[in-house]
Amino acid sequence: MRILTSWLKEFVHFTQPVETLAEDLTMTGLEVEEMEPAYKGLAPVVVCLVEEIVPHPQALHLQVCTVAAGEQKFDVVCGAPNVEKGQLAALARPGTLLSDGTTVESSDIYGIHSDGMLCSEAELGIGDDKTGILVLEPAPGCKPGMSLVDILGLKDWVLDIAVTPNRPDCLSVLGVAREVSAIYGIPLTITKSPNHQITKSPNHQIPISIEDPDLCGRYTAAVMEGIRIGPSPHWMAMRLQASGIRPINNVVDVTNYVLIELGQPLHAFDLDRLTGPAIEVRTARPGESIKTIDGKDRELQPDMLVIADAERPVAVAGVMGGAETEVNDDTKRILIESAWFVPIQVRRTSKALKTITESSYRFERGVDPEGVISALYRTTELISQVTGGCLVGEIKDVYPRPYKPGYLSLRPERANKLLGTGIEPGQIAQFLERIGIELSHVDDEEIKGMVPTYRLDLKEEVDLVEEIARLHGFPNIPTQVPWAGIAARAPEPSQGLVDRIKNILLSQGMTDVISYSFMSPEELKALGLDKDDPRLQMVWIQNPLSDEQSVMRTSLIPSLMETVARNQAQRNMDLGLFELGTVFYARGTGELPNEEQRIVALCTGSRHPESWSWPREQVDLFDLKGVLEELLQALGISEWKTVLETPDDPFYLQGTSARIVWDKNSILGSFGQIDPNVLEFWDINGPLFLFELSFDTLEAAASQQLKFLPLARYPAVERDIAIIVQDMFSAQDLLEYIYGQSPNFLEKVRIFDVYRGKPVPEGSKSIGMRFTYRATDHTLSDREVSEVHDLLVRSVLQSYKAKLRD
Repeated sequence: MRILTSWLKEFVHFTQPVETLAEDLTMTGLEVEEMEPAYKGLAPVVVCLVEEIVPHPQALHLQVCTVAAGEQKFDVVCGAPNVEKGQLAALARPGTLLSDGTTVESSDIYGIHSDGMLCSEAELGIGDDKTGILVLEPAPGCKPGMSLVDILGLKDWVLDIAVTPNRPDCLSVLGVAREVSAIYGIPLTITKSPNHQITKSPNHQIPISIEDPDLCGRYTAAVMEGIRIGPSPHWMAMRLQASGIRPINNVVDVTNYVLIELGQPLHAFDLDRLTGPAIEVRTARPGESIKTIDGKDRELQPDMLVIADAERPVAVAGVMGGAETEVNDDTKRILIESAWFVPIQVRRTSKALKTITESSYRFERGVDPEGVISALYRTTELISQVTGGCLVGEIKDVYPRPYKPGYLSLRPERANKLLGTGIEPGQIAQFLERIGIELSHVDDEEIKGMVPTYRLDLKEEVDLVEEIARLHGFPNIPTQVPWAGIAARAPEPSQGLVDRIKNILLSQGMTDVISYSFMSPEELKALGLDKDDPRLQMVWIQNPLSDEQSVMRTSLIPSLMETVARNQAQRNMDLGLFELGTVFYARGTGELPNEEQRIVALCTGSRHPESWSWPREQVDLFDLKGVLEELLQALGISEWKTVLETPDDPFYLQGTSARIVWDKNSILGSFGQIDPNVLEFWDINGPLFLFELSFDTLEAAASQQLKFLPLARYPAVERDIAIIVQDMFSAQDLLEYIYGQSPNFLEKVRIFDVYRGKPVPEGSKSIGMRFTYRATDHTLSDREVSEVHDLLVRSVLQSYKAKLRD
């Protein structure tokens, strides 16, 4: 909201400097975002004395004037008929911005150098006279070289005020003036425009009807004739420009002027282009459209409110007028509209048409229903003044449901308790009167009054308390540090494990991902899950933002796949990602879903960053398995094993997946390579390897205490063997059997080779194992190791019908 301080002073005569005014408005809720001089383009203009005038040698209609501005003299080419020697005139030095947007420059005119310009009132933008230069009357304080802005008192300012949505009453000069009046306790000066002061012609009534009072609460109209369309007077055009509105013609400019001055949107129709003529406020009919004054053809929906004549819509109510009935250069008679439309109706229409105007901006937030008629009177007065038109008959006011003002009561004790102040009830009453409350009862216990119709934001007692705080001044409210006992809730036991898991995975170069808890059901279908899979028991969202977020997620895999696809689209091909989050399974109508936490991690791309020192190798399943093993080991989970194949997870490539089993039958999760057909759904370049773990099972298996193992004091002894066994036996089977024998001194067994091919018989394989033996209290001898090792090897060979490889 941009307003001139000179315009503001017509309503409230404040004497405070503009800097103080801006600060005080900001501190009471109307933030002044910017201040700028209204005549900032006139800063280079100075008073000059015309010392000499000679005819221009090359142009009979021009003269060359020698002017003095202080101690400097300039030659200026001038064509004004009223320039005379000895005059005090306005010299626009190079760089001056004139009212028409022209910048004065130093230039040669018909061979004579002109170092500036002697200006008229119109050229300077301070008046309408363009017949000759501005001549200043000699005065004691008016000397050549002085700033014209200082001499003529043109130190006007434009305030750019940010108005909050709850204060539509401040979207006008009058509204801001009310705030200034309340802040400083200065009375308002409001000049009323009584109907009898406007010239009238015989009665001419236009029928007006309102179809639905719930959409249009009040509609007033005035008819004027004898209109002469032309440019607006300078003072009006200048104020509109300062407010950010482009002048169009005197009638349209008056409606915009009153909009800025009083905050009431208005519209003028060309009466001779209205069919009937008649006005009907109704909703649009199926198939109706309108061409608005911005030249756009707009299809109207049945729930849109329109202003119609006897045949068709002529305006979109509260938003924009129609082009067919707009005022133009040939207009002689007009109908002026001033109305009150329901805010939600205007907002809905404005949003549907994707159009925001000065009118809709105010109607959406709410205008004063009782200000409708006074704004119309002000408009007819100004149009009569600037166009010579006269009012035809009486102003028509259709007001089916008169607005009922609200009444509020305030307890001074309650207000002081909320604010931490000790303001006397009498002072509180004065504050309320300053904002327009008509008090009906005042005592120490309670203050009652009627809320002004323009303060639509005052609805409860606490709203009045806020007004008291604003006017009393926030800096005047004592500052107290609030005291409260803070009882920090102990973190959930599982939170510590969550942090441990994330730190372990981050330390291995993985990246933590946080995604939405919503997903598309199509993504679950892409995983190829069986129809009885619990992950298809989805919780549907009643009002989803989109189809892609229509169900609660039952798996973290789709969101990670989406992350991979997004990164690969940006050429980030080498990825190691993980997410620890909650999944949701439906349990039936009316029941809350079952929630479980899952951990999913994946890797794809190169094993090492691109570098001359590292080979360019792709990650494989064993890279992911290494991350998984490190996680389980760091969590203190032992005695887990892998079981090949994952029948419940069809999204893995067949033959490349395994389950992770702990404590005989407890499944920690699974890992494997994702099937290329699944990757195709997300347009992902593979291969991609993934593991998924159950947080609840992991929590049960993880060791809550770290166990310290001292460094070995005695050396270890290693023995290697390679045995040939049938393919049906896995290396895991052998390890489980060996550890199950619990041989003395055995520290660990490691598989270092698996071989198939000649000379190993077909259907068999060679498995190389390294046994590590160590005693905690002495150095093992070769004999001690051989006794244990030979016995263990014979037992393995006998149990698996194996033989040692030569």
